[in-house]
Amino acid sequence: MKKLVFLLLLLTLCLGIAACAASDPTPAPTPSEKAQAPEETPEPSDDGLPDIDPNSWQFVLVNPWNEISGDAPALENFEGVPFDARIIGSLSDFAQGARDAGYSFRAFSGYRDYATQAYLYNRKVEQVGEAKARTIVAYPGTSEHHTGLAADIADGHYELLTSELENTGLYKWMVEHCAEYGFIVRYPNGKSDVTGIIYEPWHFRYVGVEAATYIMENDLTLEEFLALYENR
Repeated sequence: MKKLVFLLLLLTLCLGIAACAASDPTPAPTPSEKAQAPEETPEPSDDGLPDIDPNSWQFVLVNPWNEISGDAPALENFEGVPFDARIIGSLSDFAQGARDAGYSFRAFSGYRDYATQAYLYNRKVEQVGEAKARTIVAYPGTSEHHTGLAADIADGHYELLTSELENTGLYKWMVEHCAEYGFIVRYPNGKSDVTGIIYEPWHFRYVGVEAATYIMENDLTLEEFLALYENR
């Protein structure tokens, strides 16, 4: 009899343990415990372009199709000629480099306000007519000189800014070395259809060393350079 009672107790105990196990299943992992997919790291661009911000101040595009916007920059004089204060150091180094190489470096023109550009434009219209004038002197509001980032530079012994300046030792030196100081030849020969302005071997524009190096090495205009970033 005692043996029967013992077996019944043992059976009851086993059934109770089984019931507890069934009612307390192993909890499912919480979302935080689930394996997290590793975040994808953006791959660096391998297009060879300089890693620059095309919307930065030194890349402002002003041409016959893009008028200047905003106020005049903070200005500072370089040898009596006003420029955007942010490029004075680079321009000074550019001038010193040319002079150390034995050349006479003179900045003839820098920043121009609207009224000055209007005077120059209207004078040129009277001389050659409006259609041709627009390719020689930028229409007021579309001149790079409004930015303070452009400099008309020539040998100090030359008073006239003409295409003949390309034959001077200074110009040849500047073409070879301007990018080292962050400048480019803004209106190169054979690119008038892109820039809207005739060839000007005296007109240099600041864009920074990295961009200038790429532009000069690849014979680009600023328009062509910035277009490379449109779908990047």
